Amino acid sequence: MNAENTTPAGPQSAPSLVEIIEVIRPQVEKIEDGFKGLRITLDALAEHLAGVPAASVPALKGPPPASREPSPAAEPPREPPVAAPSAAPPAAVAVPVQPAAATPLAVPVAAVPAAAMPVAAPATPAARPAAATPQPARAGSIPTTGGAGGNWSQIMFGDQLNAAPGIGGLSGTLLSEVYAGEPDAVGMLGYLLAFRSADQERKPKLLKELGEAFYLWKPDGNPRLLEPLIQWVHATLDRAGINNRIEVVQVGDRYDMQRHNAKDRGAEVSGVAGWVVLRDNGKVYSKANVAVR
Repeated sequence: MNAENTTPAGPQSAPSLVEIIEVIRPQVEKIEDGFKGLRITLDALAEHLAGVPAASVPALKGPPPASREPSPAAEPPREPPVAAPSAAPPAAVAVPVQPAAATPLAVPVAAVPAAAMPVAAPATPAARPAAATPQPARAGSIPTTGGAGGNWSQIMFGDQLNAAPGIGGLSGTLLSEVYAGEPDAVGMLGYLLAFRSADQERKPKLLKELGEAFYLWKPDGNPRLLEPLIQWVHATLDRAGINNRIEVVQVGDRYDMQRHNAKDRGAEVSGVAGWVVLRDNGKVYSKANVAVR
């Protein structure tokens, strides 16, 4: 090869600083992310241990914190596990090592010794009252006896709850059938509440409907329930200054067109569907519906 055909080789161009930075930057970012993950883990562990009594967790000793200056040519340093003193229990705390690019892991609660975990005091069962009132088995039931039952009886009969000895039996029978879903018992309860809440002018007008509601509920005119009901009605009327009175019709009574209403013709009462309401002078205010034969 002669000198004429030889092309002189020029000097090779060195990589620029910008190219070097572009190559190193991803590695630096990975190293910084790794250190951030380790720092978050250590901070979370320190915050958790701060709430544990000092007597139950021994002081931890570890190596001094590693330098945060990244090395462009080396892999990210791995933080060595924190070694517990020899007196630490078997479940001593250990800091998990994470890869440089991994997402920071939450510190497991199980790493804390079992003896250091606070134990909740067992709940003390509420003391049962000495004389507990038995409640119905179904939820939402209407109590019929005892202190709780007295609330419903008070709602129906108000201040005249003790107007007659049989009011308790009347209240219990009515409420038990209301709870069982008997439509006629529900209607009787409604008329009782309407009569009790009515003013002085409307009370006499509701007496006829209240009597018919009772006989619709108890067609046999059950005297065990009817007598305390009439006594309560009279006591309520007296308290309101009303002088109307109730007259009961019996099966076998002679039919009286001045006191009775009947669809058919006959001379003797064969069925009762209401009571007679009298004025203060004894005259008829409203007639009783009856069946005749």
